[in-house]
Amino acid sequence: MRRQPSRPYRPALAVAAALVVLAGCGAGGDEKDSSAGADVSLDAASNSGEGSDAIPVGAQNASRDRLDVIMRDVGGREVGVVALIGAGSGTRVEGRFSGLAAQGYHGFHVHQNPVCDAEAPDGPFTTAGGHYNPGSTTHGEHAGDLPPLLFEKNGVDEVSVVTGRFTLEQLRQKGAALVVHEQADNLAHIPDRYQSNDAPSPGPDEKTRDAGDGGDRIACGVIPKG
Repeated sequence: MRRQPSRPYRPALAVAAALVVLAGCGAGGDEKDSSAGADVSLDAASNSGEGSDAIPVGAQNASRDRLDVIMRDVGGREVGVVALIGAGSGTRVEGRFSGLAAQGYHGFHVHQNPVCDAEAPDGPFTTAGGHYNPGSTTHGEHAGDLPPLLFEKNGVDEVSVVTGRFTLEQLRQKGAALVVHEQADNLAHIPDRYQSNDAPSPGPDEKTRDAGDGGDRIACGVIPKG
């Protein structure tokens, strides 16, 4: 995956075959993606689950090639909508968040279980399990690792990423979840000159290699099985 400067959020219904990564936040202007369809926004999700304790599993499925996932914080408040769109042998991830987190970077991943329980005994959304990682690799190379979100001062972030590490059908086989973390994700980029008090040798310790020290989970949305 590679990045380019940010552009206004326009989720695409048809996606070019080339894999392009666009991740950014708060971009202005009126330009449109030539392949853009209807916008996915915080106000557009019809089954947001208002008035219900249940966290919705998704909304407005246009086809098997697209799933819109509603993101909720630990209080059950809707804080974003992320569209997963088939893109050849990969997936396009288009999303907009608002009012979730303070300015700065926040870890963003696909996790392995389709369960978002904000009141889980081990902590909010821990029921989503670890990162989606069918290849059993270390963090930074997990199939579910996505570029960190970058929130503006007003708490808004827009993200557009195309990844070849998974398809929507693969995620649907067992179900999965999208998770936003409280802290930045270092992707295990710890130089060997540093050594944790908990590690026997210099470089990343086990916790960093596992999840990038992203901290608590502050938002979650289910990718349902089926």
